[in-house]
Amino acid sequence: MKFSTLLLDYEGTRAATITDLRFIHENHTSIYQPDNQKYLYVISTEVIDDRFFWLACEYDDAIRFTDYVVDSATGEIQPNPRTQNQVEPRQQYFACYDNKRERLFISPLAAKTAFRNFLSDASQKEYQIRNIYTSVDDFCSHIKTIKGFHFTQVDNMFSRENDIFKAVSDYGGLDIPNKLQLKVSYGDTPVHLGRALIDKLHHHRDEYEQIIVIGANDEGIEQTFDFSSVIERIEIDVRKDATEHYDPQEVKVALLAKLR
Repeated sequence: MKFSTLLLDYEGTRAATITDLRFIHENHTSIYQPDNQKYLYVISTEVIDDRFFWLACEYDDAIRFTDYVVDSATGEIQPNPRTQNQVEPRQQYFACYDNKRERLFISPLAAKTAFRNFLSDASQKEYQIRNIYTSVDDFCSHIKTIKGFHFTQVDNMFSRENDIFKAVSDYGGLDIPNKLQLKVSYGDTPVHLGRALIDKLHHHRDEYEQIIVIGANDEGIEQTFDFSSVIERIEIDVRKDATEHYDPQEVKVALLAKLR
């Protein structure tokens, strides 16, 4: 099983936190069916070590129904023993948010929209999921404009030579900060004009704890490239049972072992 790595934003202003997701864990209902949608979801959540938000979901179409079944052994057509109101959740997805890394891990990737909708509906807040690209060329091929950059730099022997660190330290006689975070906005710069700066940042990426480039594609949807992200997918070794289902507990244990 493969988990894709994504970013999870809260209200479009910051990364989600374990506090945000704990509220959902403590208040959501286990049965969830969005208005005017056909799928019914059975959802269980857990907050682990004040760091991980875990979600396991089983779901299926709550509308599609036939009034008969076929006995696979005999070929006999029989009346369907369940009613139309009884939904058999035969599909699954899993999600885990690591508050320490500020990364979302989800399997399969196609479930990200359903997961985002659940978070937003359960909290009445707006959540967004954004892709992470691990290649500069891949990222630039998917965006039209560059909107800005986020920088995070920690205090070390190299950063102390940085003029910005010195300026913050000198201002008002304050000590050198342990960590410096900057947000630079450019509006909408065409990607071909900003590519040289992206390449320069990529060359100096080891000097920072984190560099994130924010762009937008042709539809204006925000896209993110994280220079410090080295994991695109995490693969765990789990097997389906005789009914073609994964054991959620087994999936959770195997994934957390990887993330820890």
